[in-house]
Amino acid sequence: MKRFFVVSILAFSLFRVSADVGDRKFVSVPNAELRAKASVFASKVAKTAYGEEVVVVKEGEGEKWTMVRKSNGMSGWIPTTSLSKKKIVSKSALDISPDELALAGKGFSDEDETAYRKSGSANYDAVDEMEKKSVSESELKNFLSAGNLNLE
Repeated sequence: MKRFFVVSILAFSLFRVSADVGDRKFVSVPNAELRAKASVFASKVAKTAYGEEVVVVKEGEGEKWTMVRKSNGMSGWIPTTSLSKKKIVSKSALDISPDELALAGKGFSDEDETAYRKSGSANYDAVDEMEKKSVSESELKNFLSAGNLNLE
């Protein structure tokens, strides 16, 4: 099990999404929004669609945010982790189930998923439940403020 996590961490670091100006990237998360500044609390400039192609305009400090331009000319900041170098293929272009598409996005095949479920050492149901939860911006700001945490 330790080996699995070490390999996962190494794989993640190898596939980090660095960006050079002019690079084409794809939005790899649903419901991502472009922001006026490189901050989660900056005003929202535009919405993006899962799999949408964008062009890198500028990389922010610390590589946490990337400024991108949509095909309609709108530009703004998006978390770098919300971008992928690989083209995102929608389910409609494939003959697979939504579950298979989600597993592929996580890097698992059905066989991998079945093996891990049988081992009893992984609880993917908990991950699936966690992914369903959302927190509003005002709730997040209140949480950070109550904990005396920096809002930026």
